[in-house]
Amino acid sequence: MHSRWYRFADLSAGTFHDMLHLRQSVLVVEQASPFPDLDGRDPAAQHLALYDDGAPTPVGYARVFGPDPETGATSFGRLAVAPAWRGKALGRRLVAECLERLAKDWPESDVQISAQLYLESFYGGFGFRRVSDIYDDVGIDHIDMRLSR
Repeated sequence: MHSRWYRFADLSAGTFHDMLHLRQSVLVVEQASPFPDLDGRDPAAQHLALYDDGAPTPVGYARVFGPDPETGATSFGRLAVAPAWRGKALGRRLVAECLERLAKDWPESDVQISAQLYLESFYGGFGFRRVSDIYDDVGIDHIDMRLSR
C-alpha cells in the first residue's frame, strides 16, 4: 500500500477520473446521497490517493484545503475507501496523512471539518471536538468538528 499526493494541475484526466469514480461510488451512490460532489473546489485542493501496490486505481481518497479566508482553519474532506478495502484502517491512514500534510503546510492553523454524525468518536480519536449542532447535509446528519493547534 502506498499513498500519493497530487495538486490539481498535476492530475491527468485518467487519474482524476479514477478519483471521482471512487468518490461518486462511495459518497453518492453507496450512501444514497445525491449531492453535488463536483463543487468547483477541486482545483484549490491537494488530493491524496491510496493505492494497493500494483493497482492502477485508488482504493482510498481525500482532499485537503489551506486556510479558509473567513475562519482561518484548514480542512479536509471527501474521504472515501473502496468497499473491498474497509476494515484495514485505511480511513485512519487517510485522516493521519491529511493531518500531517496540513501541519506541514500550515502549522499554525486549526483544522475544521464537516463530519457525518456517526463518525464523531472516530474523529474525536484524532483530537477533534464538536463545534456545531447537528445539521442535515443532503439527508445525512453532520456536525462541524475542530482540531485546535
